[in-house]
Amino acid sequence: MENARVILVGVGNAASALVQSLEYYSKHETIGLKYETIGGLRISDIEIAAAFDVVEGKVGKDISDAIFAEPNVAPRLVDFTSPIGVEVKKGPTHDGISPLLAETIQISSSPDINLVKEMKEANADMVISLLPSGAKEATYAYANAAIEAELAFIEAAPTRICSDDKWVRKYKKANLPVAGDDLQSQLGGTRIHKGILEMLDSFGARVRNTYQLDVSGGSEGMNTLHTDRRLEKRQIKTDSIKRTLPYLSDYDIASGTTDYLDFLGNERTGYFWIYGKYFLDTTFRIDVTIKTMDGPNAAGTLVHVIRATKLALNRGIDGPLISVSAFGFKYPPVYINERDAVRRFEEFIKGDRAN
Repeated sequence: MENARVILVGVGNAASALVQSLEYYSKHETIGLKYETIGGLRISDIEIAAAFDVVEGKVGKDISDAIFAEPNVAPRLVDFTSPIGVEVKKGPTHDGISPLLAETIQISSSPDINLVKEMKEANADMVISLLPSGAKEATYAYANAAIEAELAFIEAAPTRICSDDKWVRKYKKANLPVAGDDLQSQLGGTRIHKGILEMLDSFGARVRNTYQLDVSGGSEGMNTLHTDRRLEKRQIKTDSIKRTLPYLSDYDIASGTTDYLDFLGNERTGYFWIYGKYFLDTTFRIDVTIKTMDGPNAAGTLVHVIRATKLALNRGIDGPLISVSAFGFKYPPVYINERDAVRRFEEFIKGDRAN
C-alpha cells in the first residue's frame, strides 16, 4: 500500500507527539503500540504532506522545529537530525483562538493561504483537524476545503462533523470518508470512565451518579477556561458517557476539564468518582486518579485512525467510518461499547467487516 499522506490542521501538542512518533517508531521497539501494521502500513509509512497553523513562531518553520515552539509543551522525545521538509503555513484563524488564549500567543502576520489550492498541491490523502475546542467556524472552513480538494477528513476536535447528518451527506455526495468526532486518547479519561462503567454494568451493578473531571496544563487546557468552549467540550464528553449506559440520562453525571494549571505542562490529571448500588441494594463508591501526558495520549490513537482511514480510501468507502470512529472517538456517529468497538475495528482492518 502507498504511504498515508496527511495534512495537519493545528500544530499543537497532539501534532508534536504524532510527528515525533513517526521518527521514534522507525528506530525503537513498539512499546505502547497496539497495531504495528494496519493494511501493511507501519507508523513510519505515515507522511506529513502539509501543516497549517496561525501562531507566530510556528508559521514559516519546518514542522520538525515548529512542534517544539511555544506554546507547545509536549515532551521532546526525538531529536531530528535534519528537517522533515514541510513548512508550516498560515491558515485562516476564524474562531480558532479563544479570547484567553489570544492573550498569551501572537498571531502570525503572514497572509492566509488558499486552503483548497494548498491541499490539492500537497498530494495528500486526508486532512486531520487538531483545532482547539470550540473552533466551529474554523473547523467548517477546513472541512469544506477538504471536500473541494477531494480529501478524507478526520475530526479530532469536539466539533460535530462525522456525527452530523448534514456533513455526512456532504462527504457521501463527494464519495469521501470521514471519521470522528473528538479523538479518544489511548488512555484518556473518557475511555477509562466508559470502561469502568461497562464493567460495572456487566456484573449487575447500577450506577447512580458519576463524574470524571480533569485538571491540565497546555494551550488546550487554557483554551477550555473560556466558558463557552469549556461547556461545549464538557457536553460532548458527558454525552459520550451517557451513551455508555442509556439509563444514565436519568441521573446527574458530569465529564470535562475543570481548570488549567500552567505548571502541569502537558500533564493531565483525571479524577473519577462513581456511586451506585449492587446486590441487596448495597451502596458502593469508586474513586480513581490517573495522570497522563496529553500529546502522546492523543497520538497513540491517531496513528491507528490514520492508517485505517487510508485503508478505507483504498477500499472506496465513503461517508462515516463506523468502526474506525467507534474505536477512536468520543462521539462517533454510531455508539458501540468499548470491547465491541475494538473487535469491530480489528475486523475492519483485517477485511472481515465492510465498515
